[in-house]
Amino acid sequence: MRLFHKKTVILLVAVVIVFLLASSLAQGKVKFAFMEKIITTVLAPVEYVVSNVGFTFRTISLSTGELMTAYRDNKMLRAENDELRQNNLNVTEIAAENARLKAMLDYKKGVPQFDLVTAAVVGRDPGNWTSTIIINRGTADGVTKDMAVVAPQGLIGSVVTAYANVAKVQLVLDPRSAVGALVQRPESRVAAIVEGHSGTPLTPRMVNIARDADIVKGDKLITSGFGGIYPKGLLIGEVIDLVNEEGGLLKYAVLNPAVDFDRLEEVSVIVGSREPIPTLPPPPVAIPAPTAPGKAAAPSQGAGR
Repeated sequence: MRLFHKKTVILLVAVVIVFLLASSLAQGKVKFAFMEKIITTVLAPVEYVVSNVGFTFRTISLSTGELMTAYRDNKMLRAENDELRQNNLNVTEIAAENARLKAMLDYKKGVPQFDLVTAAVVGRDPGNWTSTIIINRGTADGVTKDMAVVAPQGLIGSVVTAYANVAKVQLVLDPRSAVGALVQRPESRVAAIVEGHSGTPLTPRMVNIARDADIVKGDKLITSGFGGIYPKGLLIGEVIDLVNEEGGLLKYAVLNPAVDFDRLEEVSVIVGSREPIPTLPPPPVAIPAPTAPGKAAAPSQGAGR
């Protein structure tokens, strides 16, 4: 209501001023100067208010425009930043993959006695993370059961099931696995079996070692080659502890595997090997005991055949 009264008063003042101005124009220049003074005096506050209102609107308009421009620029910069971050992640991932593949290529060049098929790890056994992995190569690529699987760092395990395009690999960490192993140190050459252990799934053991056997912490274990699955000379791991078994004459060695099984992404399957398979020495021939005088020697088994 107050705003309505103010508008009415301003309108009346304007009408009066216009009327007086018309009158002054009719009566001459002297009155015109007087009336101009009056009009200027009366309208000055109105012009000030109008001018301030106009300036305020212009300022608000400019500020709004600047805010919208800043918002658009900020949105654009955020999008560019996200794109750069994603590109950086992609470059980092590509660099890591290239480093892994280069290591595998260098390993392949270093073992010309092996024919290798490179495969990617595409799955793990959810029931037992350290037992098996699934790779994306199978019989169509020449991969079959009982083939050794390796990485540039060392032995991974062996193929236990092969299908057309995928295969299941049993890791050396699996308690069901058994790998013929040999201490690499020339002064030792102790041979035994490496198998996984359910109580310590990430640290397999070399078992059934005589207590006086020459094996110490820091010794590196390699495959012995006996059995025909694993070629001789593949690195298995390093001895980190030796434990005497209770109530016996044996001990076992705890190993740190050569391969980091938690970070496996690519592996190599040995589909062919020109490494000679070592053979066990023949069992000693039993020498018959001398016979007493007057007694004929017992005929040997199978004699006369």
